[in-house]
Amino acid sequence: MSMYSPRRHPRVIAHRGGALLAPENSWEALEKCAELGLSYVETDAHLTADGEVVLIHDPILDRVCDASGLVSNHTWSDLREVRITGSSRGLIRFSDALAAFPDTVFNVDAKSESVAIPLVDVIRNARALNRVCVASFDSRRLRRMRAHEPGLYTSLGQAEIASLVVAAQFTVSPNRVRIPGPSEGIAAVQVPLIHKRIPVVTRRFVATAHAYGLPVHVWTLNERDEMVEALNLGVDAIITDEPVLAREVINEFVIARYGSQ
Repeated sequence: MSMYSPRRHPRVIAHRGGALLAPENSWEALEKCAELGLSYVETDAHLTADGEVVLIHDPILDRVCDASGLVSNHTWSDLREVRITGSSRGLIRFSDALAAFPDTVFNVDAKSESVAIPLVDVIRNARALNRVCVASFDSRRLRRMRAHEPGLYTSLGQAEIASLVVAAQFTVSPNRVRIPGPSEGIAAVQVPLIHKRIPVVTRRFVATAHAYGLPVHVWTLNERDEMVEALNLGVDAIITDEPVLAREVINEFVIARYGSQ
């Protein structure tokens, strides 16, 4: 069964550790999520020059740190001296985050080809396979990671999502279109509401994903109206920079629809 199985009460997933609660992908962001009882966190991974997996969205340091250059050109020893803008602390090694937050479920975007296998090794070595879902737009990267560790959970890549969109549009039976599911380590479909002005998430799309046993997570929703729209379409999780607002909207939605949480 998927770690994110479809459920009546949709989940909140704090995007980049809750990027509007504290500096993105920082210790403060992860601590704030834990303090608020937000146990599902989305984050991003790159690899240092000496093979350490660190949590940062961009391949370069410049936007979020008091340093510059490619993450991949720096060793972890170099990066330990770097500070995240707005934070009193620096970048986080993923192994340290897993140890510090044992009750947190992490959704980690493998941002480069080089980080893919080291990321899987960190998850496996931390015995955290049951609480990490790896994401990537690159379907081949995800297949390689699942082959390296059959117990790994991942989301669908772009190629499979495209097939799912076609299956939904033409109401194709699941046994007619080959899309991997929970038995192959797929934990979720993670998509935007709209892509290039074309709706991705529709009632039919959600129903088709559910027919494959896959919950639908929508990113990145920060406004109340779009959260409500997604919930009315039947999504299973909202990925957001505003996790406190999303939790409030979800609670209101569940009470209005079912009479209780």
